[in-house]
Amino acid sequence: MTSTVLATVTKQMIAECKAEAERAYLNRVGGYAEDVQSEPDRHGNYPRRMFRGAQEEFTAQGINALLDLVFEKISQGYKRCDTEASSYGINHIVYLTKPDSQIQVELPDVLKEAEAELRARVEKANEAIIANTVAQRKAQVLKEREEAARAADAALEAELEAEVRAALKGAK
Repeated sequence: MTSTVLATVTKQMIAECKAEAERAYLNRVGGYAEDVQSEPDRHGNYPRRMFRGAQEEFTAQGINALLDLVFEKISQGYKRCDTEASSYGINHIVYLTKPDSQIQVELPDVLKEAEAELRARVEKANEAIIANTVAQRKAQVLKEREEAARAADAALEAELEAEVRAALKGAK
C-alpha cells in the first residue's frame, strides 16, 4: 500500500485562502460572470455564476447624468476605485467601491464561502487519494491471488504428473 497521507486543512491554509478571497472581493465588480475556474460544458462554455464584489457598476446617459450619479453615490459612501470608466457615445459606465458598511456586511460571507470551498477541495482531493489507494490495493490483491492460483495450478499439475507416473510404472 502507498504511504500517501490524507490532507488536512490547516490554519495557515485557511488564512491564505481568506486573504486571497478578500483581495479578489475588493478588486472585483459584483455580478454574474463566467466562472473560468470550473469545468466548461461539452461546447467549451463556462457556467455563469454570481460573484460578490466590492465594486459596483453604474450607467448614465450623458455627462450631466453621470456627474449627478457620481455625486449622489459619493454622498452615500461610495468611493472611487481602480476600474476604468468607459463611454459608448452618450452612455457612460463608471465603477465605484461600495460603502465600507456594506463591505463589512458582505465580507464575512465571502470569507465563509472561501473557507467552505477550500474544505470541499481538500475533501475532494482526499476522496481521490482514497479511491486511488483502493484501486492500487485491489490490483495488488488480485495480482497476489492470480500468482497464488498459478502456483496452485503448478502444484496440482506436478502432483497429478507424479501420480500418473507412479500409476503407469506400476501398470507394467
